[in-house]
Amino acid sequence: MDDEKLNRHELRTCVFLMLYQREFYPDDRYEEQQDIFLEELKNEDPLSPEDQAYVKDTLARIEPLLPEIDARIEAASEGWKLKRIARAELAILRLGVYEALYDDEVPVKVAINEAIELAKDYGREKAPAFVNGVLDSICNKH
Repeated sequence: MDDEKLNRHELRTCVFLMLYQREFYPDDRYEEQQDIFLEELKNEDPLSPEDQAYVKDTLARIEPLLPEIDARIEAASEGWKLKRIARAELAILRLGVYEALYDDEVPVKVAINEAIELAKDYGREKAPAFVNGVLDSICNKH
């Protein structure tokens, strides 16, 4: 991740990691944790100011939509309550739903495919199939 701008997949991964990290902190500490995460990234592989802005802006757009996104995930995950979904898969699903339904710059198929790739990299063995099934269900109902 040198001084160059990140590609969309790398930016998406940063957003996913922040959504995942959100599960471990109370709401009042989450913004502070975002700053710490971005600072740590700067020390390891610096993010350009544009990339930092993209990650923070995307998270800011997702936050107010989380109750609606979570309701869609729970309805489509056939009997799985949100608390039973592994945290990594939940973060991937939240990002996937956001991109598929609320981000006009990301085609639905791309959002689903990218979520599946994140599930392969960060989820459990059956995560890619689970993520694919939930996102397909949500996108077909929309």
